[in-house]
Amino acid sequence: MSVVKLLLWWNCFSKTSVAASLEVSESPGSIQVARGQTAVLPCTFTTSAALINLNVIWMVTPLSNANQPEQVILYQGGQMFDGAPRFHGRVGFTGTMPATNVSVFINNTQLSDTGTYQCLVNNLPDIGGRNIGVTGLTVLVPPSAPHCQIQGSQDIGSDVILLCSSEEGIPRPTYLWEKLDNTLKLPPTATQDQVQGTVTIRNISALTSGLYQCVASNAIGTSTCLLDLQVISPQPRNIGFIAGAIGTGAVIIIFCIALILGAFFYWRSKNKEEEEEEIPNEIREDDLPPKCSSAKAFHTEISSSDNNTLTSSNTYNSRYWSNIPKVHRNTESVNHFSDLGQSFSLRSGNASIPSIYANGSHLVPGQHKTLVVTANRGSSPQVMSRSNGSVSRKPRPPHTHSYTISHATLERIGAVPVMVPAQSRAGSLV
Repeated sequence: MSVVKLLLWWNCFSKTSVAASLEVSESPGSIQVARGQTAVLPCTFTTSAALINLNVIWMVTPLSNANQPEQVILYQGGQMFDGAPRFHGRVGFTGTMPATNVSVFINNTQLSDTGTYQCLVNNLPDIGGRNIGVTGLTVLVPPSAPHCQIQGSQDIGSDVILLCSSEEGIPRPTYLWEKLDNTLKLPPTATQDQVQGTVTIRNISALTSGLYQCVASNAIGTSTCLLDLQVISPQPRNIGFIAGAIGTGAVIIIFCIALILGAFFYWRSKNKEEEEEEIPNEIREDDLPPKCSSAKAFHTEISSSDNNTLTSSNTYNSRYWSNIPKVHRNTESVNHFSDLGQSFSLRSGNASIPSIYANGSHLVPGQHKTLVVTANRGSSPQVMSRSNGSVSRKPRPPHTHSYTISHATLERIGAVPVMVPAQSRAGSLV
């Protein structure tokens, strides 16, 4: 029986020795290391063959780019070869090669080193078995200094939000707000979100004012920031500003009223002038004579054989003269006009024209008149004559020309008869 057992044991040993295989040990699965520190990625195997033909290669699949695997380090034929440029000088085997412990180290780990690492081992003539080991590496980053700020109005009675956030931090940091006073507690109306890093304080008051601190923390570190919240009390209004505003408004109102009144009086005076222009210029018989008599330059004398008086009337056009019934008058009246060497006279004819009293209502019969114009030329040039060797100068007599214009001609050319007041010897207006 013992012999049988011995044979069976040998047979098993022989099969094992002939069918010996390489086996990579299981890895811890995941390793975490702080940024800047050294990470060790373990990998061991077993083999029955000599390590003469040992080949080891380390590969990584970065977390940031899973589609681009990279070589970390290679051992082949008794020599070591560097992998990707970013690992140069930072990666190496932990033991002397060749060996069954092919673990590697990574110095000065960076955030980009985070990923999945694979250890591939081949040692001929051993074949079969599991020759791959997998290890995950996570590079941890402490929270960076958080940035704190206030969102919302700080006036009393308002709602404010305190914000806190860090740009870096793996794993993602959490945030804790506290008020730096004796209690280190937030106001009763505050609501905190530690994941988002916010604190909402409603209906702030003077008691809400103070210094607040935000603490950002993760597995490997913490960082803080401070925030000073000062609630603003309502300020009394500036009395001077209000008075100035009221004064300015009053000045504007007064200016508008003055502008309206000025426009009204201007419109009223303009209408009054137009009304005065429409009123006839009447001269009554009992009015005083004008101070500046225009009869010196141009005057009209109307003689009446009945009462030897002068009458003045308003100015009427020729149509009014023609529409008034004509009354024959026996007395002759002559009007003389003189101006600068010219004389005008109205002489009576057979036809009669009306004379009008000052009130413009009574008619006095009169005869038809014609206008006689006598023009005197200026001084004539002197005539030179010689007598006994002497020269004498004698002025020539002036030349006088007379023109007679009938009343019909005056009406045809649109002349308007005008009678101006005259002054008698006694100085009264007649």
